[in-house]
Amino acid sequence: MTHPARIVAGTRTRPPPGAAAVAPVRFTASRGFRVSLWLHRWTGLIAAPFFLILCITGTILIFHEEIDEGLGYAAHAEAASPGTPERPLSEIVATAVAKTPERRPLALVFDADHPERVTVSLVEPGTRSFDGAKPVVLDRYRGTAIEAPDPRSTPTGIILTLHANWFLGLPGELAGGVVALLVVICLVTGVVIYGPFIKGLAFGLIRRGRGERLRQRDLHNFLGTVTLGWALLVSATGVTLALGDIALKVWQATELQRLAVAHGGQGHALATGPGASLDAVRAAAEAAKPGWRTSLMLYPGSAFSTDRHFTVLLVGPEGLQKRLFEIALVDAADARVAEIATLPWYLVVTQLSQPLHFGDYGGLPLKLLWTACAWFTLFVTGNGAWLWFARRPRRKAAGEERGAGQTA
Repeated sequence: MTHPARIVAGTRTRPPPGAAAVAPVRFTASRGFRVSLWLHRWTGLIAAPFFLILCITGTILIFHEEIDEGLGYAAHAEAASPGTPERPLSEIVATAVAKTPERRPLALVFDADHPERVTVSLVEPGTRSFDGAKPVVLDRYRGTAIEAPDPRSTPTGIILTLHANWFLGLPGELAGGVVALLVVICLVTGVVIYGPFIKGLAFGLIRRGRGERLRQRDLHNFLGTVTLGWALLVSATGVTLALGDIALKVWQATELQRLAVAHGGQGHALATGPGASLDAVRAAAEAAKPGWRTSLMLYPGSAFSTDRHFTVLLVGPEGLQKRLFEIALVDAADARVAEIATLPWYLVVTQLSQPLHFGDYGGLPLKLLWTACAWFTLFVTGNGAWLWFARRPRRKAAGEERGAGQTA
């Protein structure tokens, strides 16, 4: 059988030396096959160096909790006695502000994996976004600060920034999304051209004794097929995560604006009176959605809240609800819940993409599976680039052979 690459190239078969001359036959392939082969080759070559970095950094991030713990970057709080009540949130915030009095609180983050911790994000006065925010971790039961480094400055935090946006912010995120999209195209076109390459061969057959390039191509096809589903999943979720910031901006410009118009009122509610306590705001939000718990509280006047409401993110008790959240808009003056808003579909897709991308929802066995798939994909990526470069000397030699024949 003629090799598919020769079919696509339109080469002619030649009779062996000494055989009777026969009319040359020109083999052709469908246009769809040729386009798929071209796309598979060039999308793979363009994405290869970037995808190699993403695979390596992604593998490290799978075990970021274990790495932070081993390097001593994880925050630790002494275990509280059973029945110890939580300290008032206002007291916790006051402790955080006392450490950096020139800043104001913008958000409280509650750690589901470590319920004894709460993180207060402090920003410069007049700031609405979280750019440059300083996180302060506190013990919810003792009200004392827990020494913890800024997660963005730890080794895994730096690696996460490289993996997520190449240290370039939103442009870097979009560039990473383009790389992930190129990988998706490479994988889909690989399926299209896979059949002719293995026609008549048993699945997984690695042919030996017929040259290193053929053996490597068989490995490329076999391991590429084995990891296809995983690679498609990770690449597709990579595209959606790269668009996460844009999705948030769309939500700000549409749904948040609707909430502000419907419930915003005039001015900052806390500017005209003492307002409701933080604990009352949290309790009101959780009472409006029984069984759901607070994951994040955003102060009025933030980029993701109105000027008179707290935005409280609530996560569900089980199943997919743990990975999603609903939004409670709570009046800062009297802790009245103005509305419970559900996420739009594009934010649901983004939320569900994160655990699928990093494989961090199934414990150690899933982490090990994700790691194995990542390293197999690393091999397929590097092996594919080698296959392309290895064919160039052969093509050059064939060209010189044809030139010598014409000269003779």
